[in-house]
Amino acid sequence: MSSRNAYLSAAERQVAAAIYRTLNEAAAMIRAGANPAQGEAHATTALSALGFKVDYVAARNAETLAKPTSARENLRLLAAAWLDKTRLIDNIAV
Repeated sequence: MSSRNAYLSAAERQVAAAIYRTLNEAAAMIRAGANPAQGEAHATTALSALGFKVDYVAARNAETLAKPTSARENLRLLAAAWLDKTRLIDNIAV
């Protein structure tokens, strides 16, 4: 749990957990054959619908952080989004 969570109200903490869940959904889409850009778009749309102001959701090569050239690469999904006045970040392996 990030120290940034201390800035969140109890209700905002519940909403903040959606970042991790949404990244997992996007990762599952990519593992199932969607291209990384589709996973990024899905997560961005889902988080925005929950009230986040999304800075970015990005699929990147896990070793170099370069944009992927294929979904077969070892990827990580990275996200940064604002929930009210708190900027939250998360990342997961795809």
